[in-house]
Amino acid sequence: MLPARTPPPTGAPPVSAPTPAAAGSERPRLLVCDDSSTMRALMRSLLADTYDLVLTETGEEALARARAGRPDVIVCDLLLPGMSGAALCRELRADPAMAEIPFVLVTTLADADARAEALEGGADDYLYKPIRERELLARVASLVRLRRASRAAGDRLRALAEANAALLDAQHALVRAERLASVGALAAGLAHEINNPLACVKSGASALASCLDELGVAALELCALAPEREDVCERITRALAEGHTIAAELQDGSRRLERVAADLRVVSHPASADEELVDPGEAVASAWALASRASPATPRLEVEAAPGSPIACARALLTHPLAVVLDNAIRAAGPRGTVSVRVTQIAGGVEIAVTDSGPGIPPEHLPRLFDPFFTTRTPGDSSGPGLSVAYGIVNGLGGAISVESPPGQGATFRLRFPRRPGAFARGDAAGRPPSQPPR
Repeated sequence: MLPARTPPPTGAPPVSAPTPAAAGSERPRLLVCDDSSTMRALMRSLLADTYDLVLTETGEEALARARAGRPDVIVCDLLLPGMSGAALCRELRADPAMAEIPFVLVTTLADADARAEALEGGADDYLYKPIRERELLARVASLVRLRRASRAAGDRLRALAEANAALLDAQHALVRAERLASVGALAAGLAHEINNPLACVKSGASALASCLDELGVAALELCALAPEREDVCERITRALAEGHTIAAELQDGSRRLERVAADLRVVSHPASADEELVDPGEAVASAWALASRASPATPRLEVEAAPGSPIACARALLTHPLAVVLDNAIRAAGPRGTVSVRVTQIAGGVEIAVTDSGPGIPPEHLPRLFDPFFTTRTPGDSSGPGLSVAYGIVNGLGGAISVESPPGQGATFRLRFPRRPGAFARGDAAGRPPSQPPR
């Protein structure tokens, strides 16, 4: 026989089920644990109209049901067979996923020790039997409101944290863009100033090599006419060999200066070649050929390319940033390493991921990796603006470039190209909201 409901005192408002959830919203989930069938029936009669009610008999069953479906509030008897209500509360509080769930202990024990045990176990509230209907409804509704307010506050905090991270990323991108813009004017002047003396160096190195060849022929004829001057002939031969070495170094240096000047021109005035349809797989092959020329021994290349539509842009704008990234990957992986390239079709474009088996990029270098002229190479091994050029080209096409480098696990550069200008929806280029460009 169920306990009769106690009528409200004269003049008091009638008892009615609270409405903690807004109209149309999901009903709050309430888990009740009591080994008494009479108490479970009473709880059903009082709470089932307002809440999504889950009734259990033991602490072990309640723990399993709580883990299977996170309730908004748990109401549990203190004295249970097996796991007690206080033990159940401690178990839930030890689980980070359920530590915030409001927990109400119910008992017939009214002494202070029992109440202290409940609160020490982590309970949020405490009710005595016999249950008073109005008090139960009011306390459960209050805890549901607090639970939902806590969730909403947590959601707002996470949203604020994401917005703050987005603002920081946008700030870094803006700073980098300003640096590229300021460097652009300087780069244009430098490229022009380099090209004039560079032409003299190139022609001079070529002419020097030709002159040395002629001197070598003349020296052979002279030595043949004066065989007794063998010491002089040896000195001439050594000088000619040294001259040829100097001429070769001048030619190599001029070629490196040409690459630097070309990169400077890209920084200052992005290429405006005619648009064409470029297959991403073919672009990867061309970029690999360009990047591997400077390495006497290259790592193993693994390419996985998903078929798809071509990219509408100038071929050089696709191969140049890929060649820069592949050059870094080749140097990082080394002759015995591996460079993996994966071409994936994405909404509105293509993602090309380049992963090397090298030691990875130090965390302190990641924020500056796309800055103009930043490099970790030795001074004589630098090749110009490098990754900043790749960053400028890819973003100029409406795409994005980012890098990931878990400690000791190599580095992965992701380049996202739209199939045509404006093909990416908002946020698709970087795989994140448009306010979060790659750092």
